[in-house]
Amino acid sequence: MRFGLTTVVILAALGTPAYAQAPSGTLPPSRGYAEAVAQSAFGNVTSQSFGGEFGIAVRPGVSIFVEGGLVRDASPASLGAAAQTLASAVTVLAGPTTYRVKEPVTFGVAGVKYAFPVSSSRVEPYVLAGAGLAQARKDVSFTTPSGDITQYATLGTDLSGSETKAMISVGAGVGWLIGRALVIDLQYRYGRVFTSGDGLNLNRAGVGVGVRF
Repeated sequence: MRFGLTTVVILAALGTPAYAQAPSGTLPPSRGYAEAVAQSAFGNVTSQSFGGEFGIAVRPGVSIFVEGGLVRDASPASLGAAAQTLASAVTVLAGPTTYRVKEPVTFGVAGVKYAFPVSSSRVEPYVLAGAGLAQARKDVSFTTPSGDITQYATLGTDLSGSETKAMISVGAGVGWLIGRALVIDLQYRYGRVFTSGDGLNLNRAGVGVGVRF
């Protein structure tokens, strides 16, 4: 994914056409943008999120965007509670049992981004909203004195497997244009994945680095 995003950014930069000189201190016209994104993901647990975003302008200040990425861990409290319950039961049979819980999420969304140009400024606040799909995968492991939990218990769907469900995303941020094409994007995103049970909330805050073209 990182190689593909880097390629998009390089090609977009090389293909950027010459623009008429914009008034000093203002943003030049743009047909779109591409950026790589690194974020802190937080909620029940704190982890990292990486991905990319690509947008095409459909009218001044309005773009259609596509975003994709990976949240390393978005496990809800219910997953940890289920793992603890099973570990306690296995401890009675096998001795002290420990566990590790993760729930990585890969996602892709598309939507609309609306920017608010600031007069005589190279910063551009924006809001966006979109929808798409996300896959959540339960990654739970146990360690017993004998090293293998399978002889004592079988993991159910509450502790294993994956599911792909609908996702909605809203967010806001500020883009800062450096030079003619480089953009630093300070951003926040909230996503809701409609998984079975309680669902997942994805809070992400971080920075995107890319180009306008």
